[in-house]
Amino acid sequence: MTQMSRLEINVRRLLTRCELIAKDDPHKDWKLEKYILALDDMMNKLQTLPNKPSKDSMMSYTKRIDFLKGVINAMKLSNPVERVAAVQLLSKNSTLVNDSASTNITTQIHQKTIAKYSRELRGELFHSDKGINKDGVRQRLSNSNIQDEDLDAILKYNRNIQEKIAENMLSMTSNIKEHALAASAIIKKDIGMLEKSDKLTDVNAVKLKKESLKLEEHTHSKWRCWVWIMIAFVLVVFFNMVLFMKVARKRV
Repeated sequence: MTQMSRLEINVRRLLTRCELIAKDDPHKDWKLEKYILALDDMMNKLQTLPNKPSKDSMMSYTKRIDFLKGVINAMKLSNPVERVAAVQLLSKNSTLVNDSASTNITTQIHQKTIAKYSRELRGELFHSDKGINKDGVRQRLSNSNIQDEDLDAILKYNRNIQEKIAENMLSMTSNIKEHALAASAIIKKDIGMLEKSDKLTDVNAVKLKKESLKLEEHTHSKWRCWVWIMIAFVLVVFFNMVLFMKVARKRV
């Protein structure tokens, strides 16, 4: 198991602090968004380290940060229906991390945020349904009318959420299709370039083999030539020595 770098320890600490703030109430601490931006910068630096964490750990950090970004983006929405829909559309994969403690707190944040925005939506729907008569006296609604309007509001709310989910799914499907087509074109192009490289490699290998044979033949021919020259030189020296010995003997 590799030892954690100082930067990774800081990322884990700041991420835990952001999750605790989001669990308490993200509206109370304006520094949460600044912390998340700092986490993005730290993750970019962590990605460039030679001893960076494993792929699963990096994916876990990224999913937790994306979940917090989703909470912040939902908090910025003014329409309560859109706010609830945005929270419910937060990726369920954000809770699928290896650390059980992180999974628990992320689930708590998700549930608490949904409950809070649902209460706000319900309160606003009930408030908008109360009318004022012409004399300025507020009308009292009976229990049966409240229940009917509550049911209508819930049905309307569910329809809005289903429509938004359907729109997001269609958008995601079209994006996936476009990415798949682009990836297919890139893969085909890369396969064509690899095939050309393989052919070029085969041609170069054949040429290199031919040149190697020529060089080997040339080397052998030169070596044989030098051998014959050495033999001829030895024979000439030998015959000269014999003649020299005969001449020297006659003079004596």
